[in-house]
Amino acid sequence: MDAGFQAFTESGLYQIDGRTPNYQLVQAMSGRAVDTSLQLAVNDAGKPFGATLPSIAFSFNATAGPMYGVYASDGVGITVWNVSIDGGVYTIRFVTERPCAVYFFLFDRTPPVNSGFGFQVFAPDTKLIADTSVPFLRVLDVIVDHYVPDTGFVTIGAPSPQWQSRSYGRPVLVSAIAPVHVGWSYDPAGLEMTSIRVTGGTIAWGTSMWGGGKKPNFTGFKEQWHHMFMVLDATGIL
Repeated sequence: MDAGFQAFTESGLYQIDGRTPNYQLVQAMSGRAVDTSLQLAVNDAGKPFGATLPSIAFSFNATAGPMYGVYASDGVGITVWNVSIDGGVYTIRFVTERPCAVYFFLFDRTPPVNSGFGFQVFAPDTKLIADTSVPFLRVLDVIVDHYVPDTGFVTIGAPSPQWQSRSYGRPVLVSAIAPVHVGWSYDPAGLEMTSIRVTGGTIAWGTSMWGGGKKPNFTGFKEQWHHMFMVLDATGIL
């Protein structure tokens, strides 16, 4: 930028400028994931299939869309089941590996407030860019795995994704989860999906089975084995 304000972390990471609004923490919610009857699929004859999975949904209003951070307690794996919008109300449903507490944090663009202390940055058009008295969304990492490369329909041996882990030296949340989603059977339900376990400043991720029925071969779209999510800095939040 040719004029204005810039801020960097001690490591040189670009953090705030004078023109790009940051997403500030605006709401924290929590609840318990409990066994819930969820719609899984409808076949070509119109017959519905369901699954009973530990899940919890969070609903909220947002100016700039569903920017969130989440984790499940006790290192339990979590993933996104679905996202819906009704008017200006977003609902995100998460599924966990077992019943547990789930903590959800909403980030959004916010109007100026008189917090009584701290430092605020405004753009030339008066938009609030950052308020140092309120934690804001900061991405530490973006994880992308294509367990089956490329795109298109395929019949192959069943993939067996290996679990991975990373540590960040600070508390973290996960966000923007676009999961692996494979239905191995539908009656009874057997699902394989991305699972992300957060323990303080360490994450572990791979896929988990909900139910049984995994087969030796997979027929479907390669994209079902792609996932992506972000890791957020939770300093000052957790």
